[in-house]
Amino acid sequence: MSGLAYKALKAALTAAQAPRHRRLMRAADAPGTTQEALLRRILAANADADFGRRHNFSSIRSVSDYRNAAPVQTYEDLRADIERQELTGERRLTQERPVYYHRTSGTLGAPKHIPVTPSGLAQMKRDQRLSAYVWTRDSGALEGKVLAVSGAAVEGRMAGGAPFGSASGLLYRSQSRFVRSRYVLPPEVAEIEDYAARYFAMAVYGLGEPEVTGIATANPSTFLRLLEVVNDAPEAALAAVASGRLPDAARCPPPPPRPERARELERRLAASGRLAFADIWPRLRAVVTWTGGSCAIALANLTPLLPGGAQVIEWGYSSSEFRGTLNVDARRNACLPALTRVFFEFAERAAWEAGGGEFLGLPELEEGREYYVFATTGDGLYRYDINDVVRVNGRIGNTPALEFAQKGKGVTNVTGEKVTESQTLAAVTAAFSANGRPPPAFFIMLADERTAGYTLYAETDGALRGDAAEVDRLLSEANVEYDAKRRSGRLAPLRVRRLPPGEGARYRERMVASGQRDAQFKHLHLQYVRECPFDFAAAAESLAAEGDDDAEGQE
Repeated sequence: MSGLAYKALKAALTAAQAPRHRRLMRAADAPGTTQEALLRRILAANADADFGRRHNFSSIRSVSDYRNAAPVQTYEDLRADIERQELTGERRLTQERPVYYHRTSGTLGAPKHIPVTPSGLAQMKRDQRLSAYVWTRDSGALEGKVLAVSGAAVEGRMAGGAPFGSASGLLYRSQSRFVRSRYVLPPEVAEIEDYAARYFAMAVYGLGEPEVTGIATANPSTFLRLLEVVNDAPEAALAAVASGRLPDAARCPPPPPRPERARELERRLAASGRLAFADIWPRLRAVVTWTGGSCAIALANLTPLLPGGAQVIEWGYSSSEFRGTLNVDARRNACLPALTRVFFEFAERAAWEAGGGEFLGLPELEEGREYYVFATTGDGLYRYDINDVVRVNGRIGNTPALEFAQKGKGVTNVTGEKVTESQTLAAVTAAFSANGRPPPAFFIMLADERTAGYTLYAETDGALRGDAAEVDRLLSEANVEYDAKRRSGRLAPLRVRRLPPGEGARYRERMVASGQRDAQFKHLHLQYVRECPFDFAAAAESLAAEGDDDAEGQE
């Protein structure tokens, strides 16, 4: 983008969004008042919908009344209402009829269709413009071109005819012509059904554009996968850059041929042996992505591949169901709960996992504590249990700042040890760091009730000797019950098994094919063997059968 065009964009965003940003920050000074007013608006707007009548929304006068009137809901509790309202047009959950459904499979389970009303869609667009203002104010992300990875806007139609797909893709398509001209990827790329062809097309478009200053996607593992595609077949990728030709399976507009750019990248490839993002986009100023939870592992592997000084901007806690936080200060990555559009309730983590605990509002949360989230939205989710755990990491005004910690299902319990995903992430990262190695490119730890033990599968180079003992030791330090069960012999010794190169990518591809959103893909690093839909044991056995003496380590 020329200097003049960028100044014009920045001025336009500031004029339109700076006042809204100030209003949001004022709301953060009084979170209790803001949240109560929002709840009253949501309930009043939907009091005559079927759900509102069933739960007496018209008579609710307080947060306490609401909690007494409406029980906590899961998607399965709402599924019948969602499907009925879409098929018949009945006002089952909201007075506004949804115009779109955000499809997600979640981490486990059948596809879910999250309703989006006209008001909800308009709010998404406002949030996107506010984020663009913050990124422009606090970074150079939008100075040049932007490579943003989203899902397909429309993946199909519901039984009643409403479209479903990725809301991020819908927003991508709805941008003004000027804004869309700044994107590297045409929206049709997200609609390529063939997984390999889609990534190859993204790689070719990205390689061909030297002026990228910002890249954005929900999960940083997407960028690692993109770089793998480039380096696994650099000759094919650079030939496509030079010719502007894509495989037949990549049914999207072809990029312009750029032979000089291809030759430039060939020289960089010859000098380094593998291309990093610093080689491809030396002007890259910012990466917008998730940084918390399991994404921290992928981010740790991505950061060394970036140009020096590239800024990492937290995307914010978000899901298919609702936008949980907005990054209101990209320099500090301060993420404010979306308190003017989502009514939040929380339950302290340990108490909720023990089967109890009281519900809390935003003002009642404590620094450093972890909580389960329950959301009420204007799109028809009421006291919705998303099974997410968030952590309080500071305050913005008088409102707690939140970060995603992990999925609530990331807990296993074979003999009473209650291992959490966060404990697993910390132990594996620290164990490999102690041996002077980065975290594995991919890993997953599976609990097996039949053998009363855990197996860590890792896609990594180098011998595994000593890793099992170190991970086991760190888990024992972090979890007294794990330590007790290991000492008593009720838990078998931890095993570590190596996976063949690319196994993590194959797992991801399988999960995307089964319905998970590719751009938002995140796997649980801790699962039960019985719930894991991929045979990692067979993959590890195939590597061992090839005579790899370092394919297994045991405590």
